[in-house]
Amino acid sequence: MPYPAYARSERLADGAMHVIGVAGAIIGAAFLLMVTAEASDAGTRAALAVYGAALVATFLASACYHMTPWEGPRPILRRIDHAAIYLKIAGTYTPLAVLIGSGLAYLVLTVIWGLAAFGMVRKLFFWRTPGRADWVFYMVMGWLAVLLLSSLVPMVPGAALALMVAGGLLYTLGVVFYLWESLKFANAIWHFFVLIASACFFAAIAVALPGTAL
Repeated sequence: MPYPAYARSERLADGAMHVIGVAGAIIGAAFLLMVTAEASDAGTRAALAVYGAALVATFLASACYHMTPWEGPRPILRRIDHAAIYLKIAGTYTPLAVLIGSGLAYLVLTVIWGLAAFGMVRKLFFWRTPGRADWVFYMVMGWLAVLLLSSLVPMVPGAALALMVAGGLLYTLGVVFYLWESLKFANAIWHFFVLIASACFFAAIAVALPGTAL
């Protein structure tokens, strides 16, 4: 797969998105772990640690790939960047499934992590496999969350549900710009949607989970 070439203005715009994303992920992960240090059970804290680590790792992987000025490491950085998307999806499911705590929730979580592991291995070690349509796989994994919706409705505030739905819709809308390669600033716009959608899910989790309520 060829590596796209961007104008300096596009790289600056995309760089700004990544700086905000990495900084926000680190601060947000630290915040969640700090406020739940004594206010929630060990399972919730572990789930939040997984979520926070996945969030930080994904934004760092994306920043390293898109911002590196060197061509040598780009192939492996691209693999890591694309594989990290699966990690982020599974990581986001984790605290929500732990919150629900039902057999169905843990079954869905197991399936999601299984799909994520498969996707990461394929991206890291079988890069020659055609993968331009992987966004479909990402979307299917993300929208499997509807299986948990009926369990979440009575358990979390309406604001948390609204933020989750908004986040899912923003990710989905952002794919339009991910695929619109001829549009100037398309990459920065795509990452802007990822940033805002990630913020929605972060806020939803912070509102929903015991010990993190804002």
